[in-house]
Amino acid sequence: MKTFFTATIASAVLAGIAAAGTVNFSNFGSTWEIQASGTPISGGFVAVGTTGVSDFSDAGAAQAALAADWTQFGAATDFGGAAAFNLNGFFSGVGSGNGGDAAFSGKNIILVGGNGSGVADSSHLFVIDTGATFEADAPLFAASVDVNSGNALLGAAGGTAVAAGVAGAFQAAPVGAVIPEPGVSVLAIFAAGFLALRRRR
Repeated sequence: MKTFFTATIASAVLAGIAAAGTVNFSNFGSTWEIQASGTPISGGFVAVGTTGVSDFSDAGAAQAALAADWTQFGAATDFGGAAAFNLNGFFSGVGSGNGGDAAFSGKNIILVGGNGSGVADSSHLFVIDTGATFEADAPLFAASVDVNSGNALLGAAGGTAVAAGVAGAFQAAPVGAVIPEPGVSVLAIFAAGFLALRRRR
């Protein structure tokens, strides 16, 4: 009985995954090589999702706002990994989830990538408003986006590509990394010191 119950739950979960909406994201269609200060990015992250951030005029401020207001759709991928044939500056991923969920439905699909493990610790970021929107399954939501989909909010074409036979280079914008306010760090140190003194007594 227990085995049957476990098998039933597993089947339901797998059916849910199989029926999930998908967003394919890659830069192999556009063949724009993504760079940070003229060097193809290796590792880092690329993901799709949505955000309420609308002002990208100041790259550093936009990074901080995006780090606080970013809802990712499915899993991220990286630059130069196996899915991208080990080509630095290139990525290929698939985000899976419920496009009809309130967090996504009707909202623009935003493509974000950087040279860190996420938005907050990247020193270079690119952000593309693809113009495509998340939708409910009818019967199945699917979309494909690239660097040349929609409008670049952070980053721009420029520089020289390293890989041969590609369209060109696309520079992720230098943003720095989001660092906690100094006051917060100082308070944390004082709090730790205070606790250590209390334990000695």
